[in-house]
Amino acid sequence: MVSWSSAFATAFKIVLMSIIWAIIGLILIAIGLSMMGPIFTPPTMTHLPRYNMTGSAILGLMVAIIGYGILLLGTLASFLKYSAEYYAKEIREKGTLYQVQQPTY
Repeated sequence: MVSWSSAFATAFKIVLMSIIWAIIGLILIAIGLSMMGPIFTPPTMTHLPRYNMTGSAILGLMVAIIGYGILLLGTLASFLKYSAEYYAKEIREKGTLYQVQQPTY
């Protein structure tokens, strides 16, 4: 039987790493959105000359999408990594559940 303390320790590791990946992803999303910012702000507020900022908008969108991907994939990878380690450790400690018997003919 699995102990509650080891299950909660594994869950804590998963949550902690998910928070770290979320922070990294959100920072990239914020950078991407700030790169797109002048597009949505009228030039009278920013005092910037009016010119085409399509390149910065596309680059900002790409950075934001990469940040979102890092957030999602990092969280999923943390769950899979620590879950697999936990299950492997439990199987190693307990051994196999059933003895494999050779068929008799």
